[in-house]
Amino acid sequence: MKAKIIFILAVPILFFAGFISGLHHGSENKEEGKILGLNHVGLRVADFDKALDFYQNDLGFQMIYQFDNAEGYPIFAYVQISKSTFIELLPANEEHPEGIDHFGLETHNNQAVVSNFHSLGIECTKSTVSPFTHVNIAHAIDPNGIYFEIIEATEGSDLKRVMDNWKD
Repeated sequence: MKAKIIFILAVPILFFAGFISGLHHGSENKEEGKILGLNHVGLRVADFDKALDFYQNDLGFQMIYQFDNAEGYPIFAYVQISKSTFIELLPANEEHPEGIDHFGLETHNNQAVVSNFHSLGIECTKSTVSPFTHVNIAHAIDPNGIYFEIIEATEGSDLKRVMDNWKD
């Protein structure tokens, strides 16, 4: 089981490592967009409560936030692995089956990264503020059709708060 989890988490990292590291390597201009690294992997799970229990109690990761809909059903939850690495748990359904849903890249200056993606021909939405966590977020599709997010943990966002409060 542990090997399967490590493999599942490693696939997006290995797939994009070369591509992502070359996008803005050596950028010194603070206004220029920059990809800082892998921030999270989104997992669709059949049993949300069981998955949350596993990541919290068996692996010892802290849940930093959970958002539920008006009926009290979970939309998603984040568990923190390290200062800036998370697992996002999302309920699986008919439209979104169990498994890896997406991964998220953390950026500096999301708007500039979106602009750069567009110039490279990468399908990407405009960066907007998340109504849940208040990060700047954009949604992208890589050349192979793989969905990913680019996020900027801005001042005042929940993500910035939990990363700043991380204690080793």
